[in-house]
Amino acid sequence: MKLVYLLVLLSQNGAGDINASFVNTATLEQCQQKALLVEGIFSSAKVPILESRCITSKLIFSEFEHATSTQMPRHFYLIHFDTERVNIRKMPDWKSCLHGKQAGVTQGRIYCGSSIQKLNQSIE
Repeated sequence: MKLVYLLVLLSQNGAGDINASFVNTATLEQCQQKALLVEGIFSSAKVPILESRCITSKLIFSEFEHATSTQMPRHFYLIHFDTERVNIRKMPDWKSCLHGKQAGVTQGRIYCGSSIQKLNQSIE
């Protein structure tokens, strides 16, 4: 099974909504460099970063890009951070994502985040 490195970065907009950004890279070093770059962009724009972590993953997301319109389709993800792992589940809509978040987690932090990025595939 082939793994890639995935940068998972969660930021919060002025309305309190959580935005998820995903960047796939081939190596941990590339992931860490991308993390510094993206964190710098958000920080300079004074966008709060809630979580940022490079993980090994089988998940491949569409390319990161900035939303050019509020009309762009959003994808919803239930994202669970614990000390060892990050678990990402695609959800059908915002309501389902919030319901999944309320289902409870005994350890770590769980977020319902939206993204214009689409989960394209899982590497086998």
